[in-house]
Amino acid sequence: MKRKILLQLVVPLLSLCMLFLLLAVQPDPASRSVEPVELSVILRETDTAALNAARQGMEQAAADLNAELRLLTLTTAGSGEEQRALLEREVSGGAGGVVLVPADRETLADSVRQAAGQVPVVTMETDMGESGAKAWVGADNAALGTALGKAALNGVRPGETVLLLDSLSGDNAVRERLEAAAAVLKTEGRTVEVCTPGERPLSDALKTALSELRPSLVMAFEAGALETAASVLETVEQPAPLLYGAGASTAIAAGLEQGRITAIAAQNEFAAGYLAVEAAVRLARHQTWETEDPLEFSILRRENMYEPDSQKLLFPVIR
Repeated sequence: MKRKILLQLVVPLLSLCMLFLLLAVQPDPASRSVEPVELSVILRETDTAALNAARQGMEQAAADLNAELRLLTLTTAGSGEEQRALLEREVSGGAGGVVLVPADRETLADSVRQAAGQVPVVTMETDMGESGAKAWVGADNAALGTALGKAALNGVRPGETVLLLDSLSGDNAVRERLEAAAAVLKTEGRTVEVCTPGERPLSDALKTALSELRPSLVMAFEAGALETAASVLETVEQPAPLLYGAGASTAIAAGLEQGRITAIAAQNEFAAGYLAVEAAVRLARHQTWETEDPLEFSILRRENMYEPDSQKLLFPVIR
């Protein structure tokens, strides 16, 4: 009798324990893995060296959000035509979304508008919302250029020449920054000259401009151009012009530390890459995404580059 009563009590208790155990290990539907989103990232460079931190941010976001990235560089740096062909190819090939670093709004406008009617298109640096891009990640380019222009006033006297590098011809973030910096410098009585490479390599065009114009200061408006300018200025007779620019990379941080670069406008490139991929993934999954405010930037010099806030911009921590 006691055994029978014991069985009647223990068996239901064991059954309840098993039920609770099954419920405990059953995955929540909301946490189940989702199908990966295939994203095409169309850069404007021929390699990703100057964009290493942004690329790492993209890859981190892809890992966090279950996305597969296809990073595409160009055979000719800054070619809007090549970007347009890549954009059309990737969308027709089944990409779930596109992250684009535009070389020229005018060249890309129609293709972005058509692509955005099929998949989410997110742009970095250059806002193409008027052409249908669903989101934009970048700093306020006019404010960044203005800040660089004001910072440079301390390094060049009225009447002296500042050489601005138009390293990416067309309607884009570089042009917005350049025009804003030029306005500040001209208003304050500095002579402004613009170096436009055209078909020549930027390094060759810069060497010619340095010889002919003898500027007191050179200013670049994107990371690749700033790295190139730093390399060229190492080869000129001393005293070399001061060098200011926009962008953050390992090479730029080294140039700042060594005094070859006087000051930079830097944003968190890792965060920029992460946010661009996050926006594209969420939009591809039909989730809400509100365009973020423009990314913050800071003017960094050797004197403040190792302050905690500056290090976050120059040396982002990879999770």
